[in-house]
Amino acid sequence: MTTTYPPPTSQTSKQPSQEGTAYEYPDTQQYILDVVIIGGAIRGASAAWFLSDDMDFDGTVLVVDRDLTNENTSTMHTNSCMRQQFSGELNVRISQFAADLVKNLPRYMGNDDRVPELSIRSFGYMYLADNEGFADVLRESQQVQLAAGAAAQLMTPEQIKAA
Repeated sequence: MTTTYPPPTSQTSKQPSQEGTAYEYPDTQQYILDVVIIGGAIRGASAAWFLSDDMDFDGTVLVVDRDLTNENTSTMHTNSCMRQQFSGELNVRISQFAADLVKNLPRYMGNDDRVPELSIRSFGYMYLADNEGFADVLRESQQVQLAAGAAAQLMTPEQIKAA
């Protein structure tokens, strides 16, 4: 059985610390955990959820974060962009999966009525090369991105001006 937080035993009392989202345990209680994830923002919470949802994983997962409200996490202080302009196929595909996850969160979460529909606004990135060497790097990266299904395009200075 997988738990996101170790369940309280009869020797500890369950004390919700924030709207019942996490529990405080006496410092004297010790737990043996299989996975400890430091940071509960989007990456930590996502890693914990996917691990605990994996039918082949039967261990315990603990997410540790000093901000149980998630109001001051790095996720809340970014523009949460999921760019696909990487030079490695794996990174492109990870970003594509992240975008699909946001677009289809209820489906990933078992169509639970409590899971909200999230909106995503897509807009592009522009990388400018200031020399031919960097332009070659961008051209090579674009080929990787296109092969992975990303909608990356190269533009000439004239095309940029016209846009």
